[in-house]
Amino acid sequence: MRDPDKNRFMNAVKHIESEENSLFETDPDMKIVNRIMGRDFPISIHAYELSAEDNVELNRRMGNDMIYFSHIWRVGRKEKADAEGRIHYIDGEIKTEADLDRLWFPDLEAVERRLEALLNAVQGTGFGVVYGAQVAPFTSTTAIGYEDFCVFTIERPEFIHEVQKRLHEYVLKEMEMAMSYPVDVVKIGSGLITNIGPMLSPCMMEEFEFSLLKKQAKLVKERNMPLYFHIDGNVITMIPHFLEMGVDILNPIDPCSGAQDIYAIKELYGDRLTLCGNIDIDNVLLKGTPEEVAEDVRIHIDRLARGGGYIVASSHNLHELIPVENFYAMRDAAHNYKFGL
Repeated sequence: MRDPDKNRFMNAVKHIESEENSLFETDPDMKIVNRIMGRDFPISIHAYELSAEDNVELNRRMGNDMIYFSHIWRVGRKEKADAEGRIHYIDGEIKTEADLDRLWFPDLEAVERRLEALLNAVQGTGFGVVYGAQVAPFTSTTAIGYEDFCVFTIERPEFIHEVQKRLHEYVLKEMEMAMSYPVDVVKIGSGLITNIGPMLSPCMMEEFEFSLLKKQAKLVKERNMPLYFHIDGNVITMIPHFLEMGVDILNPIDPCSGAQDIYAIKELYGDRLTLCGNIDIDNVLLKGTPEEVAEDVRIHIDRLARGGGYIVASSHNLHELIPVENFYAMRDAAHNYKFGL
């Protein structure tokens, strides 16, 4: 297995065509992590919550060129653990003005210590670091609850604005902290999307999502750093907004049961946007053979890597039902297939 090299990832972002292809998986299910590592980590955590040393070793075995760093901010969430210990989101609990006093904010110094530990652990490894920043739109949605959030955009927009204002103050402080360190890429994202498109109208997406995300994007671009945007579902109509925002990398390009074609997106926007993902977690990665997975990866590279601008990854996160052999097939194909040869 090859050594990590963040330059493969950064070259794809810069649209430098290369025969070598970058791979970047951010958040595999902990059952897959345990199979890869031969360990028994609790499945109630995320892979990026592992110790710095374990995180580096996991990403080395996964064949990534970058390591993803973030933390979970579960403010206002109602959750439940299943019989295996996995945490499931149920609803938000911030419903009224009286609940605003229950908003809480992560210990920024603790986040900083974790980031320092990871940056120390990656020195000399070849890895780069993608910092997953918190965002007020998604955090407010889960704190309030998806259904009530959507209703409140019509009935109580001032309440949403107040929640988001308070959350956003922390978000900006965290971003300033993170970008004071030598991280390579900053990631933000959105959750108000389905397989048929956004949950809100365009004007409401601007009011309750993009207006805040643009402020974060501005901070990133002022430092000439690449901006990575994670958003599930069908995003075709939103791509011009992402480009206006300064997004460099779009992930994960969910096929949406055939409703979203990454090759058409490449044709339209491939000279301005690096695409990351689209290896289907619900079809080839779940149901295919390792040979079929490898062939799918090769097809993606052949059709998307010309002119640079493609990073191999799944169409969401690797879930627990995906055979680890199929992930290895994706990894090895990304490593071994030489574009243009």
